[in-house]
Amino acid sequence: MSYATNHNRLQSTEPRRQVVLGLGSSHGDDQFGWTVIDELMQGGENDSLRKIRNPIDIFACLDADADIHIVDAVVGLPADVSLWRLDFANPDHRAQIQAIPTDGTHNLDLYEVLMIAESLGKSTDHVVLWLGRAEKVEPIQSISPITQVAVGVCSTVLKQRLQLS
Repeated sequence: MSYATNHNRLQSTEPRRQVVLGLGSSHGDDQFGWTVIDELMQGGENDSLRKIRNPIDIFACLDADADIHIVDAVVGLPADVSLWRLDFANPDHRAQIQAIPTDGTHNLDLYEVLMIAESLGKSTDHVVLWLGRAEKVEPIQSISPITQVAVGVCSTVLKQRLQLS
């Protein structure tokens, strides 16, 4: 397997476009991705911020000239982790992503979707996953306090990265 990076893009001095995809549903802590997008949109609408319901929707957003930040809730993060940042281009991070349990509310594995995207020629060189701890993902539940803390941390970091006020 190859983890090549386009060196021309790395040498460019222009800032790359930042796109944030909040993956989620209305099931308890699975609201994490959507809630981060809501926090980022407090300054107004932004076409670089999108809520998506299904990992397959990521295909349409993968752009070779953009950094793609995928924000999702995960059941089964290590006990001491409430927010995990993983770069898909990093082989060690990729192995960690692959090891994440896949039983979620989307019926599709995020790792497999990104691997399919690669096989179809889509760039995953600049995909970063922001994974928030999820403990309860049953319908009609609110987001838990520990996941809400992860929302705040993730939103703050992404606001700085996106240079949102």
